[in-house]
Amino acid sequence: MGNHNQKRHLSQFFTPRAVVEFMFDLVVFDPLWKVMDPACGDGAFLREALRRGASAVAGVDIDPEAIEAAQENLQEFEGRFRTFCQDGLMEIAGDSGFWKEHYDLVIGNPPFASSKWRVRDKDTLRRFTLAQFEDEKQALQLPLLGESLRPVKTRVSQVIEVLFLERFIQLARPGGKVAIILPEGVFANNNLRYVREWLVENFTIQAVIGLPRDTFRSTGTTAKTVILYLEKHKPPEGHQALLAELSQFDLNGGANPELEAVVATVHKR
Repeated sequence: MGNHNQKRHLSQFFTPRAVVEFMFDLVVFDPLWKVMDPACGDGAFLREALRRGASAVAGVDIDPEAIEAAQENLQEFEGRFRTFCQDGLMEIAGDSGFWKEHYDLVIGNPPFASSKWRVRDKDTLRRFTLAQFEDEKQALQLPLLGESLRPVKTRVSQVIEVLFLERFIQLARPGGKVAIILPEGVFANNNLRYVREWLVENFTIQAVIGLPRDTFRSTGTTAKTVILYLEKHKPPEGHQALLAELSQFDLNGGANPELEAVVATVHKR
């Protein structure tokens, strides 16, 4: 499965089962859905989808050892899943268009390293809206129209978690669901405000749920993380997202009224 140092190098911090189960409960999982995890690691999210009855599940990971572990963990579900050993930010390298996009649910915990791991490959960056920006310095003024035209340029780099956020959304079908674990900075850092504005303008955010800092302690990080749950369509007029902060999370799967209340509130909405 790779040693601890290798996992940290790849920013892999695998997800406790209790968190995985909570995220599936949150989205009201339907076994008829086609499911994708573009950074699947050892297959925890894939296994939960299969355990709940899914028959079309796919996972991607750049780490060959992670893919091997995922295949071992999923072997009892042979014939109901596909795995791809490749960069999760790139187009699915398969001969079947079925697996390339249009997933009902894209769910997972992509790599992040407290905004220190940046993608600099130009070909990769060109694939993402969040790797582009309008150049204010070279804006062309259009007096007759009362506006200016700003050339769009590609950023020199982008933090990997922001690119994976957009990649999750790319893979979802119109109206599909996305549930993703992200570092809190995506929702708090001022220099990522444009990411939040893009999300709010283009998608229906159902919930943003802060996790306790020690949620991933056993896998090697105390980074503050958040679950984002959204649907891939424009928000209806007057829509409001649920913002919640969990004070505790029993990773052994014990009863937790706080979790149950969050799930119930999202379902009612």
